[in-house]
Amino acid sequence: MRISLRTVFFMLCGLLGGLYLLSVYGALGRTLKQQPKVHLPQQPNEHSPEQQRRQKAVRVAMQHAWHGYRTHAFGHDELQPLTQSGNIRWGNWSISLLDALDSLKLMELHTEYAEAKAHVRNIDFTRSPHGFTISVFEMTIRALGGLLGAYELDHDPLLLQKAEEVGRTLARAFDTPTGLPYSQLDVNNPKLSGAGMASLAEAGTMQLEFKQLAQISGKREFWDMAERVSDVLEAGTRTHTGLYPMYISVLTGQYAKWTEYTVGAMADSFYEYMLKQYIMHGDDKYQTRYIASVDAITSKLVGRTKSNLAFVGRLANNGRLVREMEHLACFYPGLLALGAQVLDRPQDLLLAEELTHTCFVAYNMTATGLGPEHVYFIEDGGLGISPSDSRYMLRPETVESLFVLYRITGDQKYQEWGWQIFESIEQYARVEHGYAALVNVLQTNMTSNLEDSMESFFLAETLKYLYLLFSPPTVLPLDEYVFTTEAHPFRIIK
Repeated sequence: MRISLRTVFFMLCGLLGGLYLLSVYGALGRTLKQQPKVHLPQQPNEHSPEQQRRQKAVRVAMQHAWHGYRTHAFGHDELQPLTQSGNIRWGNWSISLLDALDSLKLMELHTEYAEAKAHVRNIDFTRSPHGFTISVFEMTIRALGGLLGAYELDHDPLLLQKAEEVGRTLARAFDTPTGLPYSQLDVNNPKLSGAGMASLAEAGTMQLEFKQLAQISGKREFWDMAERVSDVLEAGTRTHTGLYPMYISVLTGQYAKWTEYTVGAMADSFYEYMLKQYIMHGDDKYQTRYIASVDAITSKLVGRTKSNLAFVGRLANNGRLVREMEHLACFYPGLLALGAQVLDRPQDLLLAEELTHTCFVAYNMTATGLGPEHVYFIEDGGLGISPSDSRYMLRPETVESLFVLYRITGDQKYQEWGWQIFESIEQYARVEHGYAALVNVLQTNMTSNLEDSMESFFLAETLKYLYLLFSPPTVLPLDEYVFTTEAHPFRIIK
């Protein structure tokens, strides 16, 4: 039988393609389980003129924020919009640029994206300023996550190459007796040292990023390193089933006994990654842990005011509920809603809707329409909510939950709430050279009411979630992508 050269060519291409897929997904030496499905409601695919207008307005905001960074801080970590300067607070790894890559790509800001990606080639992730220690947690979610999120949308090998460079640098921090990472790393010093305690979030928010790096690169060591951390966190002695103390010893793997329990700072994304690891990889142990955590949080951390506002507080080590909720905790209703759909837990969706309403109320009650960093829930009279830290840091958590709730329920009130928040950002946080955090959301007089700060998460998360809120549901759909805690999209491997 004669076989043409053309036929042989295509047979070889098919063979090489198959070998490539095996190297990417099979080199880990395991069989991917069937991923759980996110069941989304049928929503109209048409993009109404009003939502198109809103989406374009967010895109313009992204252009304005990026222009300020590019003009006054390009290559630095963050823009300081009031002094028109840049800082290197994260180790001079161009963190705003890395964090913003997939937002620029998503919003089709082609010129800006191309320039930013070209700069990535020049970043040396094996160095930082002399005497400077980098945050392993922040560099994982912002630098590694940012590169991997951009790679998902672009597939440029440069992005994967630089992601591996970041991964190898950060992996040094995991060379500890337990495998838990030190929270800080001096990348210039070959001798490893660090504090003996790490927060729950610092230790437990790297699994999505390092497992994604392992799957895409075929480097099993990144997967094993991440999985070992999860096992150590689960093995530590705890008082409450489903709840985890805020701090753990990197040297012994045992939890501190003096800490509170929270879904806010120092703990938040640890709980987030339980569900998202289950969605991404289909490992049942993460489903079990997530359900246990939701049941514990619902029974021990959720409270209500007399006006029936639900909130997520903190559990003190004496068993008392602290009736204060952080802006950071407003990611939790979005997580609950996602889990409700994946695991068929309708009671979780009801609570998610109540908590999302509370997070919006925290914005709606202020003079600026922007949400304070912390609110306290009063037991007696009135609405029952009052700011206890009045700063607005350009944070994303409330608009994140609005996006998820809209995608899952199809209820357009979440779009309206998000637009109201965006208009407040434009009115009070927009400055000539970018966007600035607010000192006090209760003050509409902007004289001395702005902070010289535009953190990278404003580009990576806040504006991305607002853009997606006004986009058709076919744009990065939740049944095809998981968003990291820094809003970087990872495609679910079916």
